[in-house]
Amino acid sequence: MKFLALGLMMILAQSGGCNNPNGGGVQDFGSIIGRVLDATNNRPVPNALIAVGSLYTGYANPDGAFQLAGIPIGRQGLSASAPGYQTTIVTVAVHKDQTTNAYYVRLVPLTGGATAPPPPTPTPTAGPPTPIPALTPEPSPSSSTSPSP
Repeated sequence: MKFLALGLMMILAQSGGCNNPNGGGVQDFGSIIGRVLDATNNRPVPNALIAVGSLYTGYANPDGAFQLAGIPIGRQGLSASAPGYQTTIVTVAVHKDQTTNAYYVRLVPLTGGATAPPPPTPTPTAGPPTPIPALTPEPSPSSSTSPSP
């Protein structure tokens, strides 16, 4: 039996072990940002627990905003929970050295109730055009303002 276990360990060691890309070794990371809102009134849920797995956790600030850094790249399940609310899980795609926006993670109260439509997703808008300063012509050397003799 000892030889069977030893043989199995040798085979696994030579084959590279498991093929899980997140299992160990050098990994690439990204970040996740977003906001946690109450699904019935779209108000922020402060201090909501945000987690990706059990290793990457954080809390929403008073505005419901959160940021998690050092998240392994790939599709990740992001969970949000708070007392009095059902846990919500969303899937986000984390990219190397980039910040992924989970936008609004909406929590439904345990008491139920009608949910409000989600707020519009913020989109960048172009600001007013930057004014281009007008160039003033330089005075020519022949037109001087000095008095003539």
